[in-house]
Amino acid sequence: MWRELNNVVLNVRTYADLSPDLSVRRRIHQDWRLRPARNSEDWYRSFWQPLAISQDLSAFIYQQMESYSGLPFAKVTPRDRLTEDLQLPLVCWFDWECNLCDDFRDRFGIEISDRLDVGMLHTVRDLVIFLNQQLLSVNC
Repeated sequence: MWRELNNVVLNVRTYADLSPDLSVRRRIHQDWRLRPARNSEDWYRSFWQPLAISQDLSAFIYQQMESYSGLPFAKVTPRDRLTEDLQLPLVCWFDWECNLCDDFRDRFGIEISDRLDVGMLHTVRDLVIFLNQQLLSVNC
């Protein structure tokens, strides 16, 4: 019986360590309250179309990253830093990078888990350009 109770306690502690920090999410939401919100189409036209980024990729990032982070990607800009501004290691589940790789493979048919190193990507722009390069490398 003590083992079962001990396992429950450990599971609760582990869950807290691996789950998103909702207070950080709330703070970011609060900090961004005055930022303009863009729908997916406007987000693409404003930021990604000028860089010749695929509209399908833009929509994918807009949807999936909001799902992983719980942050309003309608207010995210290309210059937002993944760690310092978005706090992705804190606001996402611990396995968000694996989910990104899986979802990218499912959507675009390209395996990136062996190439994605989020530590080398500093901004949203870096992430989008990296993913676009993966699309272009297959289509060439």
